[in-house]
Amino acid sequence: MNDDLMSRAVREFRISIDDLGRPDDARSGAGVHSATTRDGLAAYLKLTPASLGTGMLDRARRELSFYRRLADQVPVSTPPFLGALDTDAGVALLLAAAGQQVNVEAWSHRAWAALGRDLAGLHGVPVAGQDRAGQDPLLRSMSEPVSDEVTQFWGEVLPELPELLASRDTMRAELAAQPLTFIHGDCHTGNIVHGPDGLVFCDWQGAGPGRATADLAHLSVRATPAGVIIPREMMTAYLDGHGGDAADLERALALAELAVFVFQWPPYAVYNSQAGIGRVHLRARFLARKWLGYDVA
Repeated sequence: MNDDLMSRAVREFRISIDDLGRPDDARSGAGVHSATTRDGLAAYLKLTPASLGTGMLDRARRELSFYRRLADQVPVSTPPFLGALDTDAGVALLLAAAGQQVNVEAWSHRAWAALGRDLAGLHGVPVAGQDRAGQDPLLRSMSEPVSDEVTQFWGEVLPELPELLASRDTMRAELAAQPLTFIHGDCHTGNIVHGPDGLVFCDWQGAGPGRATADLAHLSVRATPAGVIIPREMMTAYLDGHGGDAADLERALALAELAVFVFQWPPYAVYNSQAGIGRVHLRARFLARKWLGYDVA
C-alpha cells in the first residue's frame, strides 16, 4: 500500500512530510509530496506503489536508474538525488527541491531561449547501443486500429481527418525515419522548474533514446490548451546549439505535434477546460493544413 511505502520512506530517509496532497496535474498516478530532511533541506518524495502495476514500476525504476547512472552526465540541471527505496511495496525517490514552477503563460522569451539551448545539449548526448525505436509510444499508437474515441473527438472539428487517416502510414514512416537521440521523454513546462542558476529538468521516467521531435512537440502540445504558442526564440536557440535546417525541423515538428494531437490527445481532453479544448481544435486544424500542404496564411 502507498501508506506503507510512505511510512518506510519517512523512516529510512528521516524526513517529515509537509504536504500529503498530490499535484493537480499528477497524471502518472505517482504521489509527489513536499518533505523536509532532518537537516532542514526542502525536498520532495515521489512514491510509485506496486498497486499501480508493472508498467508504472518500470517507469519509476527507469527514473531511479537515470539518477544513479546518468544525472551527472547529461548537460542539463537535474534535482539533487538524496536517496531511493526499491521494495516489494513500490519505489520511493527522494530529491532536493531545486526551484519554482512557473505557469507556461508566464514564461519569458529569455526562459524559452534557455530551454532551447538546454534541449539542444540534451539531444546531443550519444545513444549508441540503446535502440528503443520499437518502444516509441506515438509510433505504437499509430500502428493500432483507430479508436472510436479518436474519430468521435475529431470527426466534426477536423475536416482533414479522413485525409490524415488515409496518410497514416506515410506519417508514421516519416516519424520513424527521424534519427534517435537522447530525450527527456515527458518534456513540458510543468516538469521544468526555475532555479537560481537556470532551468532544472524533473521527472525523468521517460528518459532514453527517442526522437528529438517527441520532446519538442510535447512542449507545444501541453502549452496549447493554455493558449501559448512556443516562441521562435526557443527554436532559434535550439538550432544554434543543435544544428540542422530550420525548414526541415519545422516540417518534422509539425508532423510530430499533429500526430500526437490526432492519435494520442483525445483521452486527455478530460483534463482540460472547454476553452483549452477549443484551442487544441484550432491548433490541430492549422497543423493538418500545414502538413498536407494547404494554404495556412
